[in-house]
Amino acid sequence: MSTPAPSGRRPRADAERNRRRILDAATRVFAERGPAATLGDVATAATVGIGTIYRKFPDKQALLDALFEDRIDAIMRVVDEAAELADPGEAFRAYLVGMIGLHAADRSLATVLFAPGRYDRFPPELSDRLGATADRLIADAVAAGELRPGFTRQDTIALAAMVSTIALASREDDPELWRRYADIVVNGTRATAGAAPLAPEPPGFRAMTEALSRVL
Repeated sequence: MSTPAPSGRRPRADAERNRRRILDAATRVFAERGPAATLGDVATAATVGIGTIYRKFPDKQALLDALFEDRIDAIMRVVDEAAELADPGEAFRAYLVGMIGLHAADRSLATVLFAPGRYDRFPPELSDRLGATADRLIADAVAAGELRPGFTRQDTIALAAMVSTIALASREDDPELWRRYADIVVNGTRATAGAAPLAPEPPGFRAMTEALSRVL
């Protein structure tokens, strides 16, 4: 008589390894190809059959949802750590530099956040928490005279996307070059005597994310 297999531990471990391999491959693929990448591209990169992909992720949005869950801890850590700083200027700049750094280090993040159709899939409670904390960081910095009036969360998204293009272009030859432009960007947000008001008005948050989905 054959000995019974252990209580399912190996299949669960194998399934988790396969899922991790798919997510890691998807990160690479979306970083290279953006939102045009397909589940077939991910299967090839992960060296698994397309059926394996579909059993775990029925469509590309489901895969992006899983990648979002992977990234959200890092996003929330940036926002929460910035919010713990007592100085409003330092807190805002930690938030802005942190968000720029996340995008510079992981080009796939733009696809995870801004691919077509992504806006409506964000959990409302998460969007509310992120938005409320970011808006408070911005408002406190403006009130303290550390940030140019009129700055919005939409501007954070746009500036992070701008610097991430430098990170992508210089990744092979000078992977730290993006920090130079991040410094220029962050210093440009400081409130200084004689600084012109920010103009024109930015688009709404949803309009900004949808605009980025067309170019990233």
